Amino acid sequence: MIVSAKGRARPIRLITIVASLLLANVAMVAASASAVVATGPPIFIDTFHPEAGPRGAVTIMGDSVMLGSSYEMPGYGPSLAEMMLARGWGPVRTKSGVGFQAGLNVGNNPGANLSQFVRNQRASGWDTPIYIVNVGGNDILGCSGRQSCAETDIRGLLDVIGADREVWWSKITMTRQSDQDAWNNALLAVAAERPNLKLWDWPSIRITNEVPIGPDNIHLPDSSAYRKRSALMADDITTRLGVSQQVGGPAVAPVAVGAPSEFVPLPLDRVIDSRSTVTPLAAGGVLQVDLSAKVPQGATAVSINLTAVNPSLDGFLTAYPCGGTPPVTSNVNYLAGQIRPNHVVVGLGAGATLCVLSSAPTDVIVDLQGAFVANGGTRLTPMTPTRIADTRETGRADPLMLTAPAGAEGLVLNVTGVGSELPGFMVVYPCDRPIPATSNLNFVAGAAVAGSVYVEVGRAGTVCVHANTPIDMVVDLHGTFSAGGQLRFQAAAPQRMVDTRTGLGGWRGQVGVGQQIEVAVAPPEAQAVTGNITIIAPGTSGFQTAFRCGIGVPPTSSVNADRAQIAANSFTVSSTASMCVRSSVGAHLIVDTTGWWVA
Repeated sequence: MIVSAKGRARPIRLITIVASLLLANVAMVAASASAVVATGPPIFIDTFHPEAGPRGAVTIMGDSVMLGSSYEMPGYGPSLAEMMLARGWGPVRTKSGVGFQAGLNVGNNPGANLSQFVRNQRASGWDTPIYIVNVGGNDILGCSGRQSCAETDIRGLLDVIGADREVWWSKITMTRQSDQDAWNNALLAVAAERPNLKLWDWPSIRITNEVPIGPDNIHLPDSSAYRKRSALMADDITTRLGVSQQVGGPAVAPVAVGAPSEFVPLPLDRVIDSRSTVTPLAAGGVLQVDLSAKVPQGATAVSINLTAVNPSLDGFLTAYPCGGTPPVTSNVNYLAGQIRPNHVVVGLGAGATLCVLSSAPTDVIVDLQGAFVANGGTRLTPMTPTRIADTRETGRADPLMLTAPAGAEGLVLNVTGVGSELPGFMVVYPCDRPIPATSNLNFVAGAAVAGSVYVEVGRAGTVCVHANTPIDMVVDLHGTFSAGGQLRFQAAAPQRMVDTRTGLGGWRGQVGVGQQIEVAVAPPEAQAVTGNITIIAPGTSGFQTAFRCGIGVPPTSSVNADRAQIAANSFTVSSTASMCVRSSVGAHLIVDTTGWWVA
């Protein structure tokens, strides 16, 4: 469909200027993947570049000024989309056209409504963490130059995009200075209340960089000017949105539950499998697990493996001590139809009860690995994360046998499965025991999946890793348990400490490619911390690594995910009140704390 200009008189006059000035010497648009064109000057284009980049997917949308940055025909490009691809972004979708608006005053021209475009694309499965917007000229005319109307218009599009998306929005130039000031002041007013809105001061930047402008003071006179503008835009977007920005202070510290305790490994035991023992959890349902017959009397916390099996919708599981309100945290993130596990270390409620909430209908499996008691257990000695096995280099083995450090009675491991041709699972266990009927991580063909585990060491000082189908195994050692160890575990009410989608914890925006950030995770007395790390929508397949600040980035990973997916993993990291996280790709980050370790 070709978008035409109808409705209010003043926007029509602006579009006439566009047709005569901007598009006079353009006969056709050739898009990289798809385009809507006319015989003669195009009125709008819709292009899509499917190439994935490590910085992630981007949506570009705007009016006739953005249209000038969107051409991909010889002699006119590279377009803004192509420049974004060159800077590591992708996939990139561009929607721009004559008369396009935020949505408030489009009236009987719905094809020019960018709010509706966002709704339609989201319904079809396209959504991005970052939106690039250049509209305002048509909107302010539709608002008859009123700033209050412009603010409502801007808020409307931002509400549709969502507060957990970053929005980069260019200020505008206009023929009448009063219209320009009204729109740009409206942007400033909304940006002061919306932390996800980042403004680009095009009127000032144009002058500073000597970019020529046409006689209408809106459009640029030629392709060279548009290329220069697009390069300035791409650089600013990448600089400001290609990395997470520090926007505030840390989240409230977690609240301790009970007293510090020591770890007792237990025989691996599947204590709940709702596929055979209870009905699946409903959306918002809570499963209460009575562990009083499974753990030592007086146990304060447990180490479990928690698995969601064949959920009917996308969602998450949250484990927490029974007796309180479910926390705003998560331990397992899943998609419909998946099997997703994760290791969890969490405090127990009264009567040694553990509660599991599911946001969507799903079956649930709980495998018990160990418990924490006041005395008579083992203590943690945290280590700099060290890679102790990688069968991609040594050759596959099943089971993979690992030799524990001298004196270790238990290990803290991160195990990653890579390159399986079939779906399956892995289990970690003492080598002198039979392979247990439990699991530590589940994987699909071709994916890299990580899972943390606390495991008892066998009598010969060995730990084994078994997979039910051939797969490469990568194992990182994070610490040991022994009677002479250093630290006891202090359970806490699970607490979300960082969410870069919202700015919680002081950081907002995707953690950039190779970016390292420091995040507060525990009270000052902590010497190590345990919790859950979640990677969200990486630009390409990649990983994030949690580690003690100041030691240098270890050659290990804490959580892995494929492009555009969500994955979570437990972590136990030597740390003070804060720890560092580095991302190999552009991706959002969530960190939840379930406890810390003290002498």
